[in-house]
Amino acid sequence: MAREISISSEFIEKELPLAPPLYVSIYLMTKALEDADAAKVAVKLNILESDVIRAWQYWQEREQAKPVVSRQPQVFLEQRPEYGTAELSEYMKHQDMKELLQTAQRKLGKPLTQQDISMIFGFYDWLGFPLDLIEVLLSYCVSDGFKGMRYVEKVAMAWAEEGINTVDKAAQYIEMRKTGFHTIMRAFGQSGRMPVDGEEAYMKKWLKEYALPLEVIKMACERTVMQTGKVSFAYADSILKKWKSAGVKTTEDIETLDRAFAAKKAVKSSEGKATVAPPKQNRFINYTQRQWDFEKLEKLQREERDKW
Repeated sequence: MAREISISSEFIEKELPLAPPLYVSIYLMTKALEDADAAKVAVKLNILESDVIRAWQYWQEREQAKPVVSRQPQVFLEQRPEYGTAELSEYMKHQDMKELLQTAQRKLGKPLTQQDISMIFGFYDWLGFPLDLIEVLLSYCVSDGFKGMRYVEKVAMAWAEEGINTVDKAAQYIEMRKTGFHTIMRAFGQSGRMPVDGEEAYMKKWLKEYALPLEVIKMACERTVMQTGKVSFAYADSILKKWKSAGVKTTEDIETLDRAFAAKKAVKSSEGKATVAPPKQNRFINYTQRQWDFEKLEKLQREERDKW
């Protein structure tokens, strides 16, 4: 007799319509098999284990179902899996994958090799990128003048590490780099080169963690060069940290702080001039005067004369 499973009507009405059809099938199969691992579910549905794991992650995020994962491989970004010809051929039968490969070939301007196809499929299967995100990735790399798949894979791994897994997140990232990074480097007088990793870390902090407007960051960079005579991301960071603590949100806020600082400095300067320093003491001024008895002196003088 088949085992019965129970699913609430609320879950069916609210969650199932929002989920991808494949994820719904995986959810139901997982419930049906009870404590099955990813391999068993994949075999039953004739899909990849990675699809099962991605579906489980989706449902866990929805906090609706938390299957027991008895064998879930850990993804190491530096270890890209190798895909066999049979596996790739199976996926290339799907229309959306076929269209993605055609788009990739058109963007890269060359026929795709077996290795190229394996890499692109890896972005989907290994890194978990949606197909539309892979198209954005390819467009971004090509627009920067890089068409080599090794470079594309490097960018894809960086996106995966930073949690860029949707088109919206990719758009924000691209805007930050193309507009934000370029403006900051230009404010430092360094528009002719790419930022190094340490410089990128500072710029990401200013734009994302501090969440400061680009014009405010630009002003800090310009002041850094004027005050130090050099490019110093650490010095600019100290300025921006103070402005962040002071609640600065616009360049007008900075001007207000500047005026307050100038007024405070002027008050201190005027107070210093108003205070008159006492005259210095020396041995010619600072002595105790003697008290002379002039009548006694005159008497002594008369007595001395009488002796003569």
